[in-house]
Amino acid sequence: MKNSKIPLIVKHIICIIKRIFCIVTIREDKVCILPYKKVKSSLIINLIVKIIKKTTSKVVLSNYLNEVEDLKYKLIKEHIQIYNGKVLMNYLLCDAIQYVLKIRREECYTQEIFILTNHPSSIDKENIVYFAKQFKRINIVTSNMKFFQNIEEYLEEKLGMAITVSNNKRKSLSKAKIIVNLDFDEELINKFNIYQNAIIFNPNTKVEIQSKLFNGIHIYDYQISYQDIFKNHIFDNFNKKQLYESIIANKTFIQAIQKISEDDVKIVNLIGKNGVIHKREIINNMAIPYLQNT
Repeated sequence: MKNSKIPLIVKHIICIIKRIFCIVTIREDKVCILPYKKVKSSLIINLIVKIIKKTTSKVVLSNYLNEVEDLKYKLIKEHIQIYNGKVLMNYLLCDAIQYVLKIRREECYTQEIFILTNHPSSIDKENIVYFAKQFKRINIVTSNMKFFQNIEEYLEEKLGMAITVSNNKRKSLSKAKIIVNLDFDEELINKFNIYQNAIIFNPNTKVEIQSKLFNGIHIYDYQISYQDIFKNHIFDNFNKKQLYESIIANKTFIQAIQKISEDDVKIVNLIGKNGVIHKREIINNMAIPYLQNT
């Protein structure tokens, strides 16, 4: 109504009616505009949850609404999925690794990637095959080796590529420079002898290495850029990762990867425990030589 010719008094009356009856404006681009500047009371939150539940089963919240914990709790309780950017990170894992390698001036085809998983999802399995095509060697560390038998056979017979699968806690990760931890929790990962200078990607969970010798880098989150696909300024009030995750939500792995490439989605920063990981930190991490663990 901002640019409409409706008299101001009428606009004011319409806004009051919308606030009283919690009338949500749904734009053509599927953005729902709430008639409130602040969402605090339980009554308003319950009304919003009811409206969202009737409209969709998945939602991207604005930056402001992402801070309203009661709203998020009630949406989850009603089985409404809130996009948080975590799923998108699984599609960008290869890009995140390449971001690190570019800073270190290293090539993908020279790298060994170590993947930690006991319960691989369908995306995890797709990623393993995708990684095998990008990097020198893929090493799976798992206690459920049977899960990877089909992947091993496929890569060897169809693509002529080999992966190693192991669960040796003393040797598996002792020289692993790049580790992708898909589902190992903190207790489990700390049972392994981990190379002191490893870079560990944690797309799904946060873990800490308890060894005092560990001087590596933990990557927990990321920031992205992409083409101007959200042209309206209203989208400036949303998180870029969450918005883009909603775009690829119903796509297959290959379709999502292709869409990401078409939209020129790029990793612009990696996030660690203390915030943005600076390029100098990644370069300095590279300079520390291997120490043989005994």
